[in-house]
Amino acid sequence: MSTALATLPQSSDPGAWSPEERALVEAAGLVHTDAQSGTKTLAERPVVAAFLQHCARTGLDPIARQIYSIARKSKGQLKWQIQISIDGARLVAERSGQYEGQTTPEFTADGITWTQVWLSKEFPKAARVGVYRRGFREPLYAVALWDAYVQTKYNGDVSEMWSKMGPLMLAKCAEMLALRKAFPQDLSGLYSAEEMDQASPSSAPVSEPQASVQPPAREVRQPSRDWLADANAAKSRQQLRPVFQAAQEAGDLDVAIADGRTLKDYLWELRESLPETVEDIVDAEVVEDAPAEQTADWPVAEIPKDGES
Repeated sequence: MSTALATLPQSSDPGAWSPEERALVEAAGLVHTDAQSGTKTLAERPVVAAFLQHCARTGLDPIARQIYSIARKSKGQLKWQIQISIDGARLVAERSGQYEGQTTPEFTADGITWTQVWLSKEFPKAARVGVYRRGFREPLYAVALWDAYVQTKYNGDVSEMWSKMGPLMLAKCAEMLALRKAFPQDLSGLYSAEEMDQASPSSAPVSEPQASVQPPAREVRQPSRDWLADANAAKSRQQLRPVFQAAQEAGDLDVAIADGRTLKDYLWELRESLPETVEDIVDAEVVEDAPAEQTADWPVAEIPKDGES
């Protein structure tokens, strides 16, 4: 087992993680950063638990990107998917002691004639790869169809990566399918990035051209209550935390205060100046905590209800 894997938290409870474990969890993709607001959201606890279990079961290294998590937005909600690289899948197969290699990828345009080298300017319609496993009489083939896996832009065009390296990307999909079929105990429920590309359009929707793009203006409105008074009354981070949570629930974290900062920025700066608890104040001296990143109190993603995606 790798050194990086050994530093993964053993518990799915964020409160029990060390700063190093928090950093590793974020590097593994279990913390989603919103592209517009920069807000960081930790995956819900079942996702974290499943990720830790998959790491332990496969022995793959998240720092080497052999295994990682990715969140995609669907209907306003985050959906988390645990993914592995093709190299990670090959490593799992090799460690099983049953892996005996694979066939060279083959491509076809009609499903009848197959070739190992694709030279046509047109994209192949399908690719196939066979995996040899000890005890199998024949290689176990899997076929990946172009239309099922190709990544497209919002306007329907093929993405840049698939346009340049389409046969290679499709061959990786076929290989991953074959490896999962040959080693279901080790790879069941794990998918590669190439297989999931089609779930993520590669660019934003095409809109009407504009002369210039202006940053969105900060919303100007009155907060629902005097949050500064509540925050300044807090003597510790423990007392400040409910104020932050209440302001978040009220939707007031983005409200601008007198000096132009947002309420959220003010609360985070105030937090750094406070001890963790009131008991940490001894003989009028503040016991300083170790430096902590803002990701220390990640809000946790809500688990979608049944029937929601």
